[in-house]
Amino acid sequence: MHCDTALQLLESGQSLRTSTGHVSLEKAASLHRWGQVFALFIHDDKQGSAYSQYCLERDSFQRQLLACSKKIVQCRTAQDLKNAFAKNQYAAILSVENGSALEGRLDRLAEFANDGVKLLTLTWFGENELGYGSVEGGPLKPFGKQVITSLSQYGIVPDISHLSDEGVSDVFTLYEGPVVASHSNARKVTGHCRNLTDRQTQEIVRRGGLIGLNLYVDFLCGKSEEESLDCVYRHMNHFLELGAGKVLSFGTDFDGSTPLKNVADLSRIPALYNYLLQKGMNESLLQDVFFENAYQFWLRVL
Repeated sequence: MHCDTALQLLESGQSLRTSTGHVSLEKAASLHRWGQVFALFIHDDKQGSAYSQYCLERDSFQRQLLACSKKIVQCRTAQDLKNAFAKNQYAAILSVENGSALEGRLDRLAEFANDGVKLLTLTWFGENELGYGSVEGGPLKPFGKQVITSLSQYGIVPDISHLSDEGVSDVFTLYEGPVVASHSNARKVTGHCRNLTDRQTQEIVRRGGLIGLNLYVDFLCGKSEEESLDCVYRHMNHFLELGAGKVLSFGTDFDGSTPLKNVADLSRIPALYNYLLQKGMNESLLQDVFFENAYQFWLRVL
């Protein structure tokens, strides 16, 4: 549900096929089916040039997809997604991380939709034209409220990862459809402001949205905890206790964070699956969390 690979490729000049980052087509070879939401990420320090940064990343990533078109395709519709897996191709879905990319212009949502953007992370850590990130704190601004009430007409889903608690409450009030937290964990397990409260989790479950488990070590493991795969297990268990069995997936945050050493890149995802299986998690549940929940969500949304 989330990676920052588009920016990593733009800055490194590497190929999606062979990148030395966390995500590449070579590393995906260990997976049977792989669908990936690729974020076009705008850092908070890009305000004033955020839209230009969006265009740079979009154009760069489109060139990557064109160069690798036999192996991975951008999916804009449910049929695109079905076709990709039927042809043994990987599926790419575009998102924007940080609504500053709009630069205060509502009409740019139409451009995002035309580019195939399906998910909008409203803020990053700080303040932008829409509202405030989890570090700043504060409600949605008037423009943020305009964006939220307009998203459904463009087929774009709001992503509350990074958003302040007050902003999340505003999203739940203003938006009636499914809401996503593309790369967030459970605050009750690790008390970081970037993680979801139980009430936020339950509302996502009620709406049939999606939660992507983040593999960033700081969001998974408390400062006093030993870094291990047990951290993933604890967060999963807590989400499951809250009824999230059908809305839980992975939003690794690869190429945008420091993941657990045991899950250092995409090639290690099968090892994580096997670990959770050995911990006694039901295989049917793991199939849902590792693939089916996100797949069925996107089939409905697209």
